[in-house]
Amino acid sequence: MNTKEKIIEAALSLYNREGIRTVTTRQIAQEMGISAGNLHYHFKHTEDIIFTVFGQLQRDYDEMVVLFDKKDLVLRELLREFTDGSYRLINKYRFIFVNFVEVCAWIPAIGESYRDLVMRREEQFVSLFRYYAELGMFRQDIPIAILKGFIRQIFIISDFWYSSFAVLGGRCQSDALEDYRQTIEVAFYPYLT
Repeated sequence: MNTKEKIIEAALSLYNREGIRTVTTRQIAQEMGISAGNLHYHFKHTEDIIFTVFGQLQRDYDEMVVLFDKKDLVLRELLREFTDGSYRLINKYRFIFVNFVEVCAWIPAIGESYRDLVMRREEQFVSLFRYYAELGMFRQDIPIAILKGFIRQIFIISDFWYSSFAVLGGRCQSDALEDYRQTIEVAFYPYLT
């Protein structure tokens, strides 16, 4: 692992533990045992680190979306794998999910990147749901506008679930995964056959 990757790893750990507004580049360097100058050689500003972490999150989700190519999976199995994988990423990058609106306002490039991502994913989800509709596992009678609205709901759930869970008093990791699974299952229930 090179220095840049170590910086990202240390920053992610600190942001998850301390929050985005309290962690400085100096603290990240101190956590790693390197000089602030060495850190600034790789990342000029805190925003650069957070943008890089967000890019890593997007790449991790891109790798997970490869599940969509597993056409041999029953929809419920695919949904379970995707839900569990999505939960792991939410937990790994939780500082982003807890502070998503603030992060997008602070670093506009993240908001732009997110909007592009949502547009790409919408096409993937529409294609996937139509495929499973042809197999009889997903309702076929859903108008495209409703289907796209449902896809937007999936994003809202995934991107803001952690904040809701924390505010409503969620504490335990095992309870969190089960709560996330149930939230996703409830959203999908009216669309499954």
